Amino acid sequence: MSEEIKSFTKEEILAVMPQQPPFLFLDSAEISENCANARYEIKGDEFFLKGHFKNNPVFPGTIMFEAMGQLAVFYLLKSESPALEKKVDPGKIFFTSSDGARCARICRPGDVLEISVKPSRIRYPIGIFSGSMSVNGERAAFIEKISLTFGYMEI
Repeated sequence: MSEEIKSFTKEEILAVMPQQPPFLFLDSAEISENCANARYEIKGDEFFLKGHFKNNPVFPGTIMFEAMGQLAVFYLLKSESPALEKKVDPGKIFFTSSDGARCARICRPGDVLEISVKPSRIRYPIGIFSGSMSVNGERAAFIEKISLTFGYMEI
């Protein structure tokens, strides 16, 4: 039996995410029970590229890590994982820590970031994920452990 994969547009992502432009780094996403994948194209007009660096725009590594964290947030909001007992409240998801984060490639305007996260443990109120990012099949960044705290919606 194949695993069901659900696809989401930018508009569907915007409708549920607590992060919003100009600080949302997911253009599209797909979620299955065991992972989430997303894409983000570095457009070149992102506000932070003007100064990072002068006349040499480089997508910041910290924002590469942020994008992986955002995809983990989106997973908590839209996944149908049996580990999630109820609907997760987008206003109650917060980053708590990360370990083993590394950048492996410089990313620039025009690059399309292929982002992936996998839950390794979800037990209320903590979700733990691993994340990776590539551009044209070349590893760009990874995080061994992303920890998020979350709460459920009040009924």
